Amino acid sequence: MSDVRIDDLRTRPRAFRRPARSARAAGDVRESHGGRRLATGITIAAAFVALAHLVHAIVLAPYFLLSGPGPWPAWIALALVVGIGALSRIVSRSMPDWFYLLLLAALVVPVALDLTASAGLLHHGVTTTAAAAAGAVLMPVAAVRGTRIPLVVAGAIASAIAIQSLVQVDRAGTGVVAGVAVAASAVFPVLLVTLAIDGFRRLVGRELDLSLVQSTVATSRTAVGMRASEELAQLDFDAETLLDDVGSGRIAIPLPPDAAERAGSLAARLRVRLIEGRTDTWLRHAVTESAYLSDRVSVDDPNGCAGLLSQSQRDGLLLALWVLTADHPKKSAQPMSAVVRCRRIADHGEVEPDGFAMSIEVSGVPRRRVDPSAWDAIGSVGVHEVVPGAEGFRVDIACRVDPNAAAGSPSARAAARSRGS
Repeated sequence: MSDVRIDDLRTRPRAFRRPARSARAAGDVRESHGGRRLATGITIAAAFVALAHLVHAIVLAPYFLLSGPGPWPAWIALALVVGIGALSRIVSRSMPDWFYLLLLAALVVPVALDLTASAGLLHHGVTTTAAAAAGAVLMPVAAVRGTRIPLVVAGAIASAIAIQSLVQVDRAGTGVVAGVAVAASAVFPVLLVTLAIDGFRRLVGRELDLSLVQSTVATSRTAVGMRASEELAQLDFDAETLLDDVGSGRIAIPLPPDAAERAGSLAARLRVRLIEGRTDTWLRHAVTESAYLSDRVSVDDPNGCAGLLSQSQRDGLLLALWVLTADHPKKSAQPMSAVVRCRRIADHGEVEPDGFAMSIEVSGVPRRRVDPSAWDAIGSVGVHEVVPGAEGFRVDIACRVDPNAAAGSPSARAAARSRGS
């Protein structure tokens, strides 16, 4: 049979992969959860910025009478690019990447035409208009398709405008300031939009992750989370496939070495799930299945005491962990982490019949930076005491639980047998 050991399987790191449905809900912040309204607002703001540049072009039009057609070819080219992009967005919500990159590359045409038309006229106060408006066009693009590429393109446009202005410093004098200001107007709105969108997505992503994980508080004491459900479904499929192959005669008995190794591995994985299922409580699932808590919080609950908490206590504990680990530490600071330990054994060595002791050791964040709502949430779990430390603090909580729930636990039954004997 297989040489697979249960201890190896239990200690082997397993990366959690959120199911496709909840992953889409957590990641889709562009078309829903307020993302569509944000994109609409950014589009309206971009239209006003582009309109301001158009008005500026109309004001500067008389200065182009002696130097060609003026800025209008550039504006016509920009209107064509924007029209094609808007029409394709209306026809198909999922624009192909190659077409998206092609539209961004097409912005070179209006920018080049505008730079050519306004070259050498800075001393008359003539600056680029369509090129700066091309930067404003990238504002809604950043809201719909991502922020990095539009920000890079806007930076390239601003650099081209700034270079054209700086090479005219001898003739334009202080007029270069206006040219550089126009260059800044091409990238600064996109930068503001990038900051706003990134902050919005982080906020919505955190709230959605908390909402998805919060479903674990309503489960039974020994719950099966999303990760375990996927593993059990895969184990069930593998076992059925193997048994079907043996029953249909596709695999002979005695099993060949490769099939025997496969069967041994399945048996070991099933035993691991049975062992873990006895103490795999809602708290462990909530931490494991959270994209934010999984890297910062660890749970040490060998007896599954967290499963004895009521739903209100679970809500308070989950919210407290969320608030305690909410702030991102600085790069130079110690990484933030929290360790939750649950024990049924009191300090005097006896089993507590109607509760258990919990401690939350937080490192990497001082107590003064903790939001006051965290203490309110911890107060709903039980009576607590804060013990300061050199690198953080520890919260000791005396958790009181329903005696009926505690009576069904293995520790309570063992204590009852010891008292009866």
